[in-house]
Amino acid sequence: MDKELILKARRANIEKYLKGKGEILLKEGRQYRVKKHPGLVVSENKWYSHVLSKGGNTLDYLVEIEGMDFKRAVGILLKAGAGIPLPNKSTRFKTVAIPERNQNDKRALAYLIKTRGIKAEIIIPLLKLGRIYESADTHNCIFTGVDNTNSVRYVMQRSTIPGSCLKFESEGSDKMYSFSLVGKSDIVCIFESPIDLLSYLAIRNETMKLKPHMLSLGGVTDIALDAYLDRMPDIQRLIFCLDNDKAGDEAYESLSTKYSGIGFRTYRHLPERKDWNEQLLSTNNP
Repeated sequence: MDKELILKARRANIEKYLKGKGEILLKEGRQYRVKKHPGLVVSENKWYSHVLSKGGNTLDYLVEIEGMDFKRAVGILLKAGAGIPLPNKSTRFKTVAIPERNQNDKRALAYLIKTRGIKAEIIIPLLKLGRIYESADTHNCIFTGVDNTNSVRYVMQRSTIPGSCLKFESEGSDKMYSFSLVGKSDIVCIFESPIDLLSYLAIRNETMKLKPHMLSLGGVTDIALDAYLDRMPDIQRLIFCLDNDKAGDEAYESLSTKYSGIGFRTYRHLPERKDWNEQLLSTNNP
């Protein structure tokens, strides 16, 4: 099936699709809650089920939630008179809470280099670009996700306090713009977290010679991946670098099936340890 048609179906407005079926949508901030479906929220062409801990685009909804055949779902969303226009790309986006930057980034640097084992040569260029920095109030390590105008749309915060596991997304963060680094090939390497992404860079494996795009999902849902593929239409190969655990295994099986089914080539690069940061630390301290 033509990828352009699939892309149009993925971008169809799910709010209008559901309203057309008689569903009642209740406004909650900048999104809608679907009255008859507990935990289901929608916005433009995206949905997320808190009950199922998964989400995606409009086409995914028809296939995964309504159980519709893929080709039939595409046909329905593209059918003349369906009343499901593409989302308006000029729509004002929600404001993400961006922490003020500290006067220096010493704690963030110490955390990333000493605690996480990531080389300074990887971190410093990203500090200069503002993609990583230290917050002024909490001294958290900040990872920013930006759109094609370099506007910050997503913020992941990670505590720099020794022993702390605190990490969270700032209020207003749009997961469609999760932390990523633009590459120069038709490959995207996909991770669960920014720390694993940077650790993979530090290991300097053979894959990095191909200059792939690098993307953190901020978990194991594919909202960020789906949106990134929309923005980078030349990508053909997906390398899933998810954790070596049950959640990573299940996510890879599900996402590999989904994306290979619509024409992408999918692979998995599995760390020997639980995740890529543990792999890096074991390499640095054998």
